[in-house]
Amino acid sequence: MKKVTAWEVAMGIALVFMGWTGIHDGEMYRWGVSIMYPRQFGWALIVLGVGIPVAAYIMRSRQGNDK
Repeated sequence: MKKVTAWEVAMGIALVFMGWTGIHDGEMYRWGVSIMYPRQFGWALIVLGVGIPVAAYIMRSRQGNDK
């Protein structure tokens, strides 16, 4: 877990949580304006939330092998 910072994990968890609420409720709002296609946008947030820590781990593990 040393290669992935706590900030990246926290950001991923927050994005997954926001995405799940959009999928579950079927409504998402940003600054009082509803988001079009909240379920698809929720899935995109979940993919991004999972992808950030995974990408950080992969990029940092490859960087360490080159040195």
